[in-house]
Amino acid sequence: MRAFTLESFDSTPGLRDDLPEPQGVDSELVVRVLASSANPVDAAIAGGVLRQMAEHDFPVTLGRDYAGIVEYAGSDTTRYRAGDEVYGFVPATNPTVHDGSWAELIVVPESGWVARKPASIELEAAGASPLAGITALAALDALHPAEGETVLVIGATGGVGSFFVQLASIAGAHVVAPGLAEDADYLTALGVGEILDRNADLASALGSRQVDAILDVVSFAPQEALLSASTRLASSNGAAGEGPRRFNLYAQPSPENLERLAGLLDAGTLRVSIQESFELAQAGEALAFLAAGHTRGKVAVSVG
Repeated sequence: MRAFTLESFDSTPGLRDDLPEPQGVDSELVVRVLASSANPVDAAIAGGVLRQMAEHDFPVTLGRDYAGIVEYAGSDTTRYRAGDEVYGFVPATNPTVHDGSWAELIVVPESGWVARKPASIELEAAGASPLAGITALAALDALHPAEGETVLVIGATGGVGSFFVQLASIAGAHVVAPGLAEDADYLTALGVGEILDRNADLASALGSRQVDAILDVVSFAPQEALLSASTRLASSNGAAGEGPRRFNLYAQPSPENLERLAGLLDAGTLRVSIQESFELAQAGEALAFLAAGHTRGKVAVSVG
């Protein structure tokens, strides 16, 4: 079986074609992965950033998101059968860093990590949406942007930011985001109402205006200069700090969360933007593209 793996902390991740095909047990599904995407956590694992945070069981298969077709459904499964189209994402630690979705076949428990693929979107879009989309929904639930509120999104062009901007705009919030001049049309189409100079000091650019809520998917420490006593802050990098109105986000690939996201994608409420697509053998290039630091939406990886 082909998979894109990291063999050790000192190695460069690459494609293998000699891994044994996984075998599911009675309560599991074996899914043939056709589409995935690159996420910042993949680059972190590939770069050894998590070595002090979690045990690694090598070889580590990279990749989190997946969309594909059920190849085998265990005898105790009730919701799926062979041939069903499904999607989801594989947690980075379970409990060690080992399993991933950049493989031709993966095993997932029917009770988690999997839901039916949104019927109205292509496999590529479905495979690019779970981790970022569910993180954006977690931000929505934490921040509760409301009609007329001003919401600042730091990192609005990326995967999580792109989804959250759409959700906040639908809620009636006035979305403000730093961006480059060449991103203006993209951000406006998502629902950003005001674009600040990405290269300027954010606190100065905002001036004396009150920001009701902030989603920051870029910083690794709270930008305290942007916060008032009542500002709500959410971070996907663990950078919200502690205390009231501070939310460090965690994306849970439960069936309920995946089904909620699928409903929004099926209804066209959320759109998936894919900037670049790479084949599995070029997944390292996908990681390098992501690490370059400026994406519009998602970076897709074609597995099948």
